[in-house]
Amino acid sequence: MDPEPMLEVLARSADLRPFRGLIERVEAYDREHSSDLIRTLRAFFAANANASEAADRLYLHRNSLPYRLTRVQELTGLDLKDPRARLALQLGLLATTTERNNTDEDERP
Repeated sequence: MDPEPMLEVLARSADLRPFRGLIERVEAYDREHSSDLIRTLRAFFAANANASEAADRLYLHRNSLPYRLTRVQELTGLDLKDPRARLALQLGLLATTTERNNTDEDERP
């Protein structure tokens, strides 16, 4: 069973502001340093937390991915080895995406 639809429902219905805050920190770092930490995080989750597969998806040398993930951990204070921390970040990504999609829909004529 694909958990994505369940997470999307949760992202729309629960108060996920604290989770969005985690992602906003990473996004701010990306803007300030022209980095791709959010893209890296999305690839990591799409690869079921398999760093080698995520590196392949991003066309990165496999040693580059742990550096990026360490930076995410430093920015968020979360340990990506902890499933609860990964869930918090996934909820943050979904909440951010859902919020942006809703904003885009509101702006359409």
